[in-house]
Amino acid sequence: MKVLVVDDEPLLAIDLADCLEDAGFTVTGPAGSVKDALALIATAGCDAAVIDVNLGRETAEPIAHELTRLGIPFIVVSGYAPDQIPRVFHAAPRLVKPFNVAEVVALLRRERT
Repeated sequence: MKVLVVDDEPLLAIDLADCLEDAGFTVTGPAGSVKDALALIATAGCDAAVIDVNLGRETAEPIAHELTRLGIPFIVVSGYAPDQIPRVFHAAPRLVKPFNVAEVVALLRRERT
Protein backbone atom coordinates (compact mmCIF):
# COMPACT_ATOMS: atom_id res chain seq x y z
CA MET A 1 0.00 0.00 0.00
CA LYS A 2 1.36 3.41 -1.01
CA VAL A 3 0.70 6.06 1.66
CA LEU A 4 1.00 9.81 1.18
CA VAL A 5 2.24 11.63 4.30
CA VAL A 6 1.31 15.32 4.58
CA ASP A 7 2.65 17.36 7.49
CA ASP A 8 4.42 20.71 7.61
CA GLU A 9 6.60 19.68 10.56
CA PRO A 10 9.56 18.01 8.81
CA LEU A 11 10.82 15.98 11.77
CA LEU A 12 7.38 14.57 12.54
CA ALA A 13 6.73 13.83 8.88
CA ILE A 14 10.04 12.04 8.38
CA ASP A 15 9.59 10.06 11.59
CA LEU A 16 6.08 9.00 10.55
CA ALA A 17 7.30 8.08 7.06
CA ASP A 18 10.14 5.98 8.51
CA CYS A 19 7.78 4.18 10.89
CA LEU A 20 5.30 3.46 8.10
CA GLU A 21 8.08 2.06 5.91
CA ASP A 22 9.25 -0.10 8.82
CA ALA A 23 5.66 -1.40 9.04
CA GLY A 24 5.75 -2.44 5.39
CA PHE A 25 4.10 0.49 3.65
CA THR A 26 5.52 2.42 0.69
CA VAL A 27 5.57 6.13 1.51
CA THR A 28 5.00 8.99 -0.91
CA GLY A 29 6.34 12.30 0.35
CA PRO A 30 6.28 13.61 2.92
CA ALA A 31 4.68 16.76 1.55
CA GLY A 32 4.64 19.92 3.63
CA SER A 33 2.22 22.00 1.58
CA VAL A 34 -1.00 21.72 -0.38
CA LYS A 35 0.87 22.35 -3.64
CA ASP A 36 3.42 19.59 -2.98
CA ALA A 37 0.76 17.10 -1.84
CA LEU A 38 -1.46 17.69 -4.87
CA ALA A 39 1.55 17.30 -7.16
CA LEU A 40 2.43 13.97 -5.51
CA ILE A 41 -1.16 12.73 -5.83
CA ALA A 42 -1.13 13.63 -9.53
CA THR A 43 2.30 12.19 -10.34
CA ALA A 44 3.06 9.39 -7.87
CA GLY A 45 -0.45 8.53 -6.71
CA CYS A 46 -1.32 6.86 -3.42
CA ASP A 47 -3.66 4.26 -1.97
CA ALA A 48 -4.22 6.15 1.29
CA ALA A 49 -2.97 9.27 3.06
CA VAL A 50 -2.17 10.60 6.51
CA ILE A 51 -2.91 14.33 6.59
CA ASP A 52 -2.25 17.04 9.15
CA VAL A 53 -5.09 19.56 8.92
CA ASN A 54 -2.96 22.63 9.57
CA LEU A 55 -0.09 23.17 7.15
CA GLY A 56 1.39 26.43 8.40
CA ARG A 57 -0.51 29.26 6.73
CA GLU A 58 -2.91 26.95 4.90
CA THR A 59 -5.20 24.04 5.65
CA ALA A 60 -5.08 20.66 3.94
CA GLU A 61 -8.71 21.05 2.88
CA PRO A 62 -7.91 21.04 -0.89
CA ILE A 63 -5.96 17.79 -0.42
CA ALA A 64 -8.88 16.17 1.38
CA HIS A 65 -11.25 17.28 -1.40
CA GLU A 66 -8.97 15.77 -4.07
CA LEU A 67 -8.55 12.49 -2.20
CA THR A 68 -12.30 12.30 -1.66
CA ARG A 69 -12.91 12.98 -5.36
CA LEU A 70 -10.52 10.15 -6.25
CA GLY A 71 -12.01 7.77 -3.67
CA ILE A 72 -8.73 7.53 -1.73
CA PRO A 73 -9.14 7.05 2.03
CA PHE A 74 -7.23 9.25 4.45
CA ILE A 75 -6.52 9.62 8.13
CA VAL A 76 -6.63 13.04 9.74
CA VAL A 77 -4.08 14.01 12.38
CA SER A 78 -4.58 17.26 14.24
CA GLY A 79 -4.37 19.00 17.55
CA TYR A 80 -7.61 20.85 16.82
CA ALA A 81 -11.00 20.02 18.29
CA PRO A 82 -13.52 18.43 15.89
CA ASP A 83 -15.54 21.66 15.62
CA GLN A 84 -12.40 23.52 14.46
CA ILE A 85 -11.78 21.16 11.54
CA PRO A 86 -13.33 21.78 8.10
CA ARG A 87 -16.28 19.55 7.22
CA VAL A 88 -14.40 17.58 4.53
CA PHE A 89 -12.36 15.92 7.28
CA HIS A 90 -15.30 14.83 9.43
CA ALA A 91 -15.93 11.44 7.82
CA ALA A 92 -12.28 10.35 8.02
CA PRO A 93 -10.69 8.64 11.02
CA ARG A 94 -9.03 11.27 13.22
CA LEU A 95 -6.08 11.00 15.57
CA VAL A 96 -5.19 13.75 18.01
CA LYS A 97 -1.61 15.01 18.03
CA PRO A 98 0.55 13.76 19.56
CA PHE A 99 -0.54 10.34 18.32
CA ASN A 100 0.88 6.84 18.54
CA VAL A 101 2.22 5.60 15.20
CA ALA A 102 0.84 2.13 16.00
CA GLU A 103 -2.66 3.67 15.77
CA VAL A 104 -1.88 5.02 12.29
CA VAL A 105 -0.54 1.63 11.19
CA ALA A 106 -3.65 -0.14 12.53
CA LEU A 107 -5.98 2.27 10.72
CA LEU A 108 -4.06 1.90 7.45
CA ARG A 109 -4.09 -1.88 7.71
CA ARG A 110 -7.85 -1.75 8.25
CA GLU A 111 -8.18 0.34 5.06
CA ARG A 112 -6.16 -2.28 3.19
CA THR A 113 -8.69 -5.04 3.91
